[in-house]
Amino acid sequence: MGIIETKDFGVRYGEKVIFSDANIDIPAGRFFAILGENGAGKTSFVKALIGQNVQTVGQLSRQVKRIGFVPQFRDITRDYPLQISEFVGLTFNRGWRLWWNTKEKQAIQAALSRMDLLAIADQRLGLVSGGQKQRVFVAQALVQQPDLLILDESTASLDHEHKVQLLKTVQQLQKEQQLTILFITHELKLISQFADGYLLFENGRVTQGDKVALQALTKQMTHMHEAHVHEENEVHDVQL
Repeated sequence: MGIIETKDFGVRYGEKVIFSDANIDIPAGRFFAILGENGAGKTSFVKALIGQNVQTVGQLSRQVKRIGFVPQFRDITRDYPLQISEFVGLTFNRGWRLWWNTKEKQAIQAALSRMDLLAIADQRLGLVSGGQKQRVFVAQALVQQPDLLILDESTASLDHEHKVQLLKTVQQLQKEQQLTILFITHELKLISQFADGYLLFENGRVTQGDKVALQALTKQMTHMHEAHVHEENEVHDVQL
């Protein structure tokens, strides 16, 4: 049985159907790219997984104890006051309690270590680089030792070098800890180097494929993009 399974599953908002009749089976320990245009249903599916979307039809089964989620947007400015270790430890915040017990401290240290952040753990989060911030966000999601880790466009604001570094780290986590990864992204060519499967949300439907199918999809989409650019250049030349 897969860690995530659906049968005739769909999401709707009022009368608007986002996607329907999705039959998904994601095995545990896999790295799945979640693909599709904006509004196609990627975020709606993730919200259903983490219990934030109740406007669903069909069956959704999750064989998970804990889910770690790294959202797309975090408003962290230069004057953000918390140190990296403090931010990672917010997972254990109880509102009134301002300290961590021994077990929680160990979990924070382990998450910082996994993301290679121990050396800068005492630095203010607002002052570190974009790549380091993304590693901190992942560390925070790892603190409670999830068996499913969901990342929402975590490479979108990074340069290519830091994109690759983050994806290598996530892939290493997947293999070493048997984590199941769902990575929402628009960067098909990049993610195809790391993921071993995909879900494509398109025209109200969801298609699932393995690594071979992902490579084929990448070639197809790259060829279509290059052909489109070529056509635009030809039109531009004619107009000139």
